[in-house]
Amino acid sequence: MNPERKVEIKLWDWFKTHGENVIEIYFNSINEVGAPIFKVSGEQKIPDLLIETFNPLKNANEFIAVEVKDASKSINVRSARKIYDVYLLNYINKKTKYLIKNKEIKINHFAIATQYSPNGRLTKKETLEFNENVRGKSWGNKVVWYFEYSRTKENYRGMLASYSEYRKNKKLKGIELPSIGIIISDVLKKFDIKELEIMPDVIGRPIFQCTKYNKNNFKNGGFKQCLMSI
Repeated sequence: MNPERKVEIKLWDWFKTHGENVIEIYFNSINEVGAPIFKVSGEQKIPDLLIETFNPLKNANEFIAVEVKDASKSINVRSARKIYDVYLLNYINKKTKYLIKNKEIKINHFAIATQYSPNGRLTKKETLEFNENVRGKSWGNKVVWYFEYSRTKENYRGMLASYSEYRKNKKLKGIELPSIGIIISDVLKKFDIKELEIMPDVIGRPIFQCTKYNKNNFKNGGFKQCLMSI
């Protein structure tokens, strides 16, 4: 079994056992755990997993396309940006369709995840930093974390900046498009910095940290940062 497949199975188990709203996990090929499979048509480049989850705010099922990386080498996480550069843009530009049992489905979100996602970060060793933009704000740990892991934050912010620039250049302001982000965990909410420095491997529940469409957020072209339980 290759290292990335081991990470996929680890995440599959975590989503199944710790996810609050997970309905099903789909792999892109026949797998060791007997999970169902999804396929694509058109441009054949394909992410590793699909998470079918229930969104209680919309009272509807949604799908998250996930690019999984073995982050034993941090450079692998940087290459995971193809979740934006390839998969998201192919989907927006109608080059790729996603299918389950030969039926087309709508992809609502695109995300990166690694074996360290259950620990609240994307890479093995990272430094925690306080988010000064959230100091004294009531929306801390609701929209943006009070503190974050530095490399994870860097990868996440880079994707958001690229997506924002793309929407601006293509004049897509105010148009509903899929969200993009990372899957980490709620340990950033449950524990403080000192506790996480002592317990770096503690496991939390899956959280999708993203920028997603919000029709009321005119300032940022209809997109707003969000922390969403999976």
